[in-house]
Amino acid sequence: MGFRSNILVLLVVFNFLPLLALYRAVNAWVRTPSRRKIMLALIGAAILLINIPVSLFWLRSLNIQLNNLPASTLRLIFFPAVAWQTTAVVCTLLLAPAYLLWASYRAARKIAISVKPSPAPVDLPAVPAAPAVSRRSFVTSGAGLLVPAIFGTTAVQIYQDLDAVDIPPERAIPIPYLPRSLDGMTIVQLSDLHAGPYIGQKEMDHWVSLANQLHPDLVVLTGDIIDRSLDSLPEALAALQGLRAPLGIIATLGNHDLSSDRSGPQNGFYGGENVAQGLESIGVRVLRNQVTTVGSSPDQTQDRLAVIGLDWMVNSGGLVPSGPPALATGRNFFQYQSEVTREHLSRLAQQVPPETPTLLLAHHPDTFLEVPAFGFGLTLSGHTHGGGQVVFFTWNGVPVGISSAQFKYVSGFFQEKGCSLYVNRGLGYFGVPIRINCPPEISRFRLTRPQPTS
Repeated sequence: MGFRSNILVLLVVFNFLPLLALYRAVNAWVRTPSRRKIMLALIGAAILLINIPVSLFWLRSLNIQLNNLPASTLRLIFFPAVAWQTTAVVCTLLLAPAYLLWASYRAARKIAISVKPSPAPVDLPAVPAAPAVSRRSFVTSGAGLLVPAIFGTTAVQIYQDLDAVDIPPERAIPIPYLPRSLDGMTIVQLSDLHAGPYIGQKEMDHWVSLANQLHPDLVVLTGDIIDRSLDSLPEALAALQGLRAPLGIIATLGNHDLSSDRSGPQNGFYGGENVAQGLESIGVRVLRNQVTTVGSSPDQTQDRLAVIGLDWMVNSGGLVPSGPPALATGRNFFQYQSEVTREHLSRLAQQVPPETPTLLLAHHPDTFLEVPAFGFGLTLSGHTHGGGQVVFFTWNGVPVGISSAQFKYVSGFFQEKGCSLYVNRGLGYFGVPIRINCPPEISRFRLTRPQPTS
């Protein structure tokens, strides 16, 4: 199944238990059949109405029309749906174990009754009528009361955090061969802006302001500047030109930049040429399978940090073998290309002088699988949206979300053989503006010299 189909299945699965809990609560608490039907119909209609914006994700022709609405308006329209889906996930995680235990108890009780011999009939005195809501009904249906309580709490919290961005504490990263003059150099990473229907200049201006307040020496952009159309590029450029850093701003492109900009095959790439030229026009250095240096001296001839930018790898490694840009479609376009990635990294590594500290910018985090062979000190990536923007829980430090299984490195910090990787959760949205347990992120780092080993 494709990504959209996976999301649909997960939504159905996670909506089942809260809807069941609501159904049982109404059946237990509303005694009049006509009122019960009206109540169930109202609940169903309300949930259906709340989720209409989400359903547009599967109706692409209507989804495109969302471009005509302001990003801030769209996010307000979607936030009740985000609150409901969050409620569905939380309720499922809470209720599934309880329902499983209750079902096990009932099954065991039925088995015990079936094997126990029936006693002789005995005349019993009359008993009073059962109360309107029995103790058992109160316990089994009470779970339904959790649903509106969780929804209300979640809706308030999401509305308050609608523009909140997580800025984790600055992380110190040891970089082999880092000179003393660059010890303490700071980097701010922005990734996956996805300028488009849900992210406009207002949102991006806010992110730029937050990044500038961190006073970084260098700012890096790790792909997916735009979401689905070049029409969003002017707004992205208007916001990003406000970034400030003494050592400059460096970017690499992501899959959405290429798929939204079929400007190839110029310079041997599938696309992304308009995005790259636009970024260059506002002073952003775009690295497309290239190496540049930043340093402590004005001419950067000494005490340098090599920065490698890896383009999104498509088929033959981001290069067009033949034919029109329309070749950049299909399932292969989104798959990680191990062999061609390794070939490009090998070529780029040869352009880095020996014993030079190195920073690699690569949109796809699985690029790090190849990195230890080349000894690049730090790799910065994005692409995963922290596990697909919806994270159910964390297992052994690994976020488990909609798309976690697609990546070896889902989110956060990793180290292997003296090399470091950080996977940024991104700022924008893919598909729909939903983030559950996965807030947007601006990450920051301080490069340090490795501690000498005794």
